[in-house]
Amino acid sequence: MTARKAGAALALAILAVPGQASDVPVEPLATVQDLMRYAVDANADPIWDAVGAVTTRDGVAERQPRTDAEWDAVRRHAVLLLEATNLLVIPGRKVSAVPFRSDGPGVLGSADIQRTIDRNRGRFNAFALELRAIVSSELQAIDKHDANALQSLGESMDAACEACHVANWYPHEVVPELPAAPPAPKGRFKSHPDT
Repeated sequence: MTARKAGAALALAILAVPGQASDVPVEPLATVQDLMRYAVDANADPIWDAVGAVTTRDGVAERQPRTDAEWDAVRRHAVLLLEATNLLVIPGRKVSAVPFRSDGPGVLGSADIQRTIDRNRGRFNAFALELRAIVSSELQAIDKHDANALQSLGESMDAACEACHVANWYPHEVVPELPAAPPAPKGRFKSHPDT
């Protein structure tokens, strides 16, 4: 038996023994940034975009999957997002491969985000598990072809994601006020009653 076959047989034997899954080595290879970009955002966005109202030149159009193939495409994103929540809770994952600085007042840089997550690992995991529960419900809605439930759950998913971002990325973000609208010009455009 080759070393490769022996290794595969050993892995299968470990997985086949109840309670031994923890013996399988799990190592976080991607960063949190990578997971957010390529696993979470890449799969959450198509779920959000699958249902809703779109304003066009012809008016408002309701968007939702209609065919089995369209529902299956949304389901694929939900399954991948569901599994991404498992990747988020693997301990020892780094926030980023390359350090980055704060984007502005109250927004943390990578080192501070890492410290925040490490100090509050249970809270970070709870956010991931909340997302998992929501996506599990989304998967059920998808399997029932229930666009209304999927839209409602999309709002819950957005709130869960934002809560995690506020806690770990921009806990004290200072959002500048929009400038006041400039006053209307005086005397330049007068209406003439006789024209």
